Amino acid sequence: MGYVMSIEKLSVFLDAKKIILKPLTTCSIEQQTKVREVRNQVGVRSSMYTEHEIELNEHLGWISRLKSDKKQIVFAVLNEEQQPIGVVSVNALDTLHKKADWAFYLDENQRGGLGAALEYSLIEYVFNELKLDKLNCEVIETNEAVVKLHKKFNFFEEGFRRENIEKNGKRIGVHFLGLTKSDWLSSRTVIFEKYKSVINKFSIHIESETKSEESPLTQIENARSKNNVNWMALLRLSVEHHPNIAKPIISEILRLDTEISNLTKRLVS
Repeated sequence: MGYVMSIEKLSVFLDAKKIILKPLTTCSIEQQTKVREVRNQVGVRSSMYTEHEIELNEHLGWISRLKSDKKQIVFAVLNEEQQPIGVVSVNALDTLHKKADWAFYLDENQRGGLGAALEYSLIEYVFNELKLDKLNCEVIETNEAVVKLHKKFNFFEEGFRRENIEKNGKRIGVHFLGLTKSDWLSSRTVIFEKYKSVINKFSIHIESETKSEESPLTQIENARSKNNVNWMALLRLSVEHHPNIAKPIISEILRLDTEISNLTKRLVS
């Protein structure tokens, strides 16, 4: 079962836009690839700590690591056509101290209050579903619009680190904001009433990150990942203790790897 955001038990308008937050690791490869396209938009990259264009292998490698990362929950924001238009993430998830960070980004063409609706829904999800007591976020100083958005939802500015990161050869400061569960519970009704005309334009459904049975491909991927550790341990042991014996064997492995690579190229050409 997914987590459905009812928003004060008010029925969303019949023309409300349906938005699904789907765990990125369970999205199709086409959806995952589309997320990369959104992430690489200039307007999105300019608000990130890292501004380089994400390569496909880098992107898919990150998604692969998410499958075993218990401290991150990353959702693709899907529109009514099931097309990704952004990402919402819960990061640095700390169940001991009941706290986490969060962030989001949207396609540059998305307007009309979706960011506000996502923020309201995500806060409710974190405090009600994940049972956390504190939600934090970081925003670079050049993104004042998002700082203002967070403050509308009762985030308090808890600090500002001057020249905290480097972007394009310049030192940039970072805002640190936080919201406690008690502050949210005392203000959520007032906030909802103030922004309900925007929030109710969207019907947001957050899918649970339930673990389904892994496909054979995923099982192979996980096994190869574990075996890489074993391979490196064996390589280190061989080279450090018996280099004269190990080096010819490694050379033959590399030669055969090249042969396999060439055969693979012929197969796909």
